[in-house]
Amino acid sequence: MDTFHADMLALSVTPGILISACGVVSTALYNRMGVILARIRSYHQRKVELLSNHQHHEVVDPQSLLDLIDSQIVAVTAKAKMVRNGLYCLLAAIIAFLLCSVFAGIAMVYDWFGLVALASGLVAVCLFITGLGWALREVTCAISPLEEETAYLQVLSSQHTLKRQERAKLKIAE
Repeated sequence: MDTFHADMLALSVTPGILISACGVVSTALYNRMGVILARIRSYHQRKVELLSNHQHHEVVDPQSLLDLIDSQIVAVTAKAKMVRNGLYCLLAAIIAFLLCSVFAGIAMVYDWFGLVALASGLVAVCLFITGLGWALREVTCAISPLEEETAYLQVLSSQHTLKRQERAKLKIAE
């Protein structure tokens, strides 16, 4: 096989491999987006239930719980936007890689299309890296809503323990 054909084979295979990589990451991000949206819906459900429940629980302050839910909705919605931005970049990268392949094929006939293919390939790689950057940014923020929930539950547990101890002291005093 001469070098020309070997170069063309390498040139046509590379975008295909990168398209597959974009597809794998996009699938993971689509799944992640589904989980995030389900979580936001569950927060909305909890908020509706809390607002429609007129009975006050002795341990839970309804307003602080509403504030927590609102904060969670904001934080998780921000994560959803990061995933969305990552998906936009990855899908655009797939289009750019496809154009790169098409232009590389056309470059066989018209040499100057080789520059267009190169530019398209560079744009695609930049979009792919940017999409991965958005995914990494979302991953770094993934634990923050859980940390906020944990802190809130620790406060609730402490309040519950104090009330239980006060009741026990009152029983002893009687």
